[in-house]
Amino acid sequence: MGLCLAWGCSDDDDNVMNTGEREGSYALFLKNELQVSGHAGTTMAVVQWSEAEWEISLGEGDLVTAVSPMSGGAATDLHQNVRLKIDYTVNGGREAKSQVLHLTNKTTGEVSDLTIRQGLAYETTALDIDASVRHQPVVGFGGMYNPKIWTGSNVLSTEDMNTLYGPGGLGYSVLRLMIYPNEADWSTDVAAARLAQENGAIVFACPWVAPDALTELVKVGDNDVPHLKAENYAAYADHLVNYITYMRANGVNLYAISVQNEPDMEFMTWTPEELLTFVKQYGAKIRATGVKLMAPEACGTSPDFTDPFINDAEAFAQTDIVVGHLYQGFINTAQAGYEKDRHDYVCGLYSRIGGKTWWMTEHLFNDGETETDPALWQFRTWDYNLTHLGKEIHMCMEGYCSAYVYWYLKRFYGMLGDSDQRSPAGEGEVTKNGYILAHYAQYATGMTRIGATSDNSSVMATAYTNEAGSEVTIVLLNLSTDTQSVEIPLSGATVKEAVETDADRDMVPAETGKTDTGIYVMANANSIVSVRLAL
Repeated sequence: MGLCLAWGCSDDDDNVMNTGEREGSYALFLKNELQVSGHAGTTMAVVQWSEAEWEISLGEGDLVTAVSPMSGGAATDLHQNVRLKIDYTVNGGREAKSQVLHLTNKTTGEVSDLTIRQGLAYETTALDIDASVRHQPVVGFGGMYNPKIWTGSNVLSTEDMNTLYGPGGLGYSVLRLMIYPNEADWSTDVAAARLAQENGAIVFACPWVAPDALTELVKVGDNDVPHLKAENYAAYADHLVNYITYMRANGVNLYAISVQNEPDMEFMTWTPEELLTFVKQYGAKIRATGVKLMAPEACGTSPDFTDPFINDAEAFAQTDIVVGHLYQGFINTAQAGYEKDRHDYVCGLYSRIGGKTWWMTEHLFNDGETETDPALWQFRTWDYNLTHLGKEIHMCMEGYCSAYVYWYLKRFYGMLGDSDQRSPAGEGEVTKNGYILAHYAQYATGMTRIGATSDNSSVMATAYTNEAGSEVTIVLLNLSTDTQSVEIPLSGATVKEAVETDADRDMVPAETGKTDTGIYVMANANSIVSVRLAL
């Protein structure tokens, strides 16, 4: 909300009424015109009067919402000034507005007018969409099914899964499972995986640790960490193949399987050379099941693990999808340093992998979760969600990523709220993170990213097209504090649908319309907007 003084809003002195040494009864506005911003706010005007009772009335229009005072003066008082407080609403349209205030001298009947003029409440951003420039295919978006051996009772119900993957739900298209070391636990995730698959999602799985019989404990720093014995590589490959076979027998056709979740961490430790050796020796056996092999899935998409797989022709031939996580930084690239270097490294993978794809298969945002003061739980705020999860997905897509997979689907920092007191949504209710991911899941899955540039650094956009080239979708992040009219110069395009999420609304219809060169879509301040266009 803004506040401006009538005598300070314009340098146009021609709008000032000069009463001079006027004698007799008068009631006049000091200015006859005021300019206000397109946003809701308050301005001030001055009434000069003498020997008059006066009153204010509003002319036609809905710009002004309140004036105080609405009347005043006295027939016996001389040469007085009164300030008026004028409240006005936001200009939600695409044209300037105005409204006249009438000041009536009740003594003489004379009327003085003040015209309030209001500009537009938005800025204009232009997008350049080039469907002839094609980048990576986009497989989908989703998250990790809560593993029962870690999350206890905080598992996803059938209702939760339908919210995420079912008809009329969020439209998620990828589900990640844990390959439990104990085969007796494998049945736990079957029903959820089948539900996701039946609704068009792909399902892949990752092991954290091999069965105890195959491992030994080794020292990593001060900790004893499981390590797969080299003589048990064949048995471990059989363990993974058995999982594939079991899931298939129970109606789940896995799309891909990972060799190891975060081999550089302390779930089950590997050296890059050990992981490379395993893939070269047993990758073909796993892939013979018809399931794609993913590797190396390091914690921060570490070059120490990722480069050996790209550079070794034998191992790379057995690696269908290059995968990694983003726990060592990705989105803060304004300054040179480690995080920008890691971002640039990850975004450079696609050009090195010869037509294969890279996936981001795990990350979460939970800043402030250990604080006792709820005001410090950053993960609950919309600005944090938009500038972390929203921005990271955008940057991954710009970085040629083909799938984005979050950590726990149901957690206080996840896609659905849980029973934790820190949860921003009730148990099973969709969080803001959940809606952000849904924008990409519904508007980019199964598409190919195409050229998209914005002339406004605060409005970030990625665009996608279907195989036939008959449809274009766009996902916009408006990180500015101003509403934006985003102009999309695609001649002949028609809007099939457009939705917006901001701090107060979740995937509600967004305003769109035609321009001389294409279409426009309105994006409120700090929002994410998705558009589907028919060409």
